[in-house]
Amino acid sequence: MKKYIYILFLIVSLISFSFNSYAQDLPIACGGSVERYRVAGDNGNSDFYWEVTGGEILRFFNDSVDIKWSIVAGVRTITVTEKNLYGCEGDPYSQTLMVSAPFVDIGLDEDICAGETYEFITSSSDVTSYLWQDNETSSETFIASVSGDYWVRVTDEYGCANTDTATLIVHDLPLVDLGADTTLCAGEPGITFDVADFGENYEWFNDEINSIYTAEYNGEKQEIWVKVTDQYGCVGIDTVLVGLCEIFIPNTITPNGDNYNDDWEIEALQAFDDVTVDVYNRWGERVYHSKKYDEPWNGTNLKGKKLPMDSYYYVIDLHNGDEPIVGTVTIIR
Repeated sequence: MKKYIYILFLIVSLISFSFNSYAQDLPIACGGSVERYRVAGDNGNSDFYWEVTGGEILRFFNDSVDIKWSIVAGVRTITVTEKNLYGCEGDPYSQTLMVSAPFVDIGLDEDICAGETYEFITSSSDVTSYLWQDNETSSETFIASVSGDYWVRVTDEYGCANTDTATLIVHDLPLVDLGADTTLCAGEPGITFDVADFGENYEWFNDEINSIYTAEYNGEKQEIWVKVTDQYGCVGIDTVLVGLCEIFIPNTITPNGDNYNDDWEIEALQAFDDVTVDVYNRWGERVYHSKKYDEPWNGTNLKGKKLPMDSYYYVIDLHNGDEPIVGTVTIIR
């Protein structure tokens, strides 16, 4: 507060002061500030009546007043009328001053997603300096990436300041969870993934847009991913690998007609339409060949003749891009 800014005091017998409403008679005041103004030459025997435009009289002390100026810039007027000890009233006396209030605006509150940034851009006029909440003074803009209140204080050539504040909210990305990598065997029901609890919009790897996707067994490994968007436009992604369950291949058969382990049963092969199975004896001669493996090998050769007890070398090619499966199977009679 400026203490005692004096206004020329005129007694009623003097000629009225010639007043220009656009003159600058008093020191510049800042918008929103509280200043004290006092008449000069008061002998303590007069009463004074005050009027002000563009401000509010907060406290009245007869020969002085505290005025709170509005935050809007412009020319303001203070008018004082004196009534002396004898009840004589002088002509109203006015002086003007300029209220300076720099304009500043950094926009509305904003929302962003984790990992993004937002740039607050100052819109201002008649400004000579900037001060941001982190004491940064070199820029009209500020880049933020965490939730909080952000403000800038601007100052004009008269030292008058103004501040604007905006809030930034940073939303976490949807925590989409398809679960751990898993396997799917032939003959098993599909695996259903449900992401309805993670967001509002969904996009699967195959362009489906439902919240539920069911992975069916197709004889191949599957990489399944989904992109989920929440109500704030934030995106979360998760991926899961669905592999084939391990193919169990027996290493012995006992084709003795007791209906127990008479055939080389490999159930998982039924899911592979292009699978081929070849069995060779110790001299490299092929004794068995099958495509699709619809009929399991029963220990006979290509002509249906029973093969002797021995170990045989097999090659199973799934024709799905994986390396062929090789090993030995032994006939025990």
